[in-house]
Amino acid sequence: MQIKIKSKHLNLSDQQKENIEAKVQKLVNLADRLNDESTEFRIELRHEKSRKAEDAYGCQLTIFAPNTVIRSETRNESVENAIDACMDKIRGPIERYKSKIHRSDKKAVATKEFEVPEKKEEPTDLPSILRRKRFSSSAPMTEEEAIEHMELIGHEFCLFNNEDTGRFSVVYKRHDGYYGIVEPKMETD
Repeated sequence: MQIKIKSKHLNLSDQQKENIEAKVQKLVNLADRLNDESTEFRIELRHEKSRKAEDAYGCQLTIFAPNTVIRSETRNESVENAIDACMDKIRGPIERYKSKIHRSDKKAVATKEFEVPEKKEEPTDLPSILRRKRFSSSAPMTEEEAIEHMELIGHEFCLFNNEDTGRFSVVYKRHDGYYGIVEPKMETD
């Protein structure tokens, strides 16, 4: 297990770092798989100018565990409160991950790296792309597993390799609380 603490626009004392590590250890006790040597905990703390004092400090905790990523992010008026809120918020996804481990009997499938080819820039009046993210292709998963993965990482959508169709699909959370799937239509369909 590795713990990486990164701070932006604030200095953490050694005591604060030790407190964070102790809180991470409490999270590890929730699920045995989190104590795996390949698991990495990334805690990113930052201080930002904000109109609201209660949003001045942010904490993002990302857990890279075997076969999954779990993420939580909070903002608060103090760095300690932001850390505590983030630790509390991530407990639910850890419990879902723990239950996923117990009911999963599938073997892990190796992932392969792929890159999206970059397009040449063309002059346009459209907003420019702020960030491009490259990721490893994941093992094929069902729509239910994709929804569970999306909930674990705390996102509104998730690109996944659909086990049923053999194609990449996007699952997204709708404003009414239900989920939607976006699939490419092929000429052969």
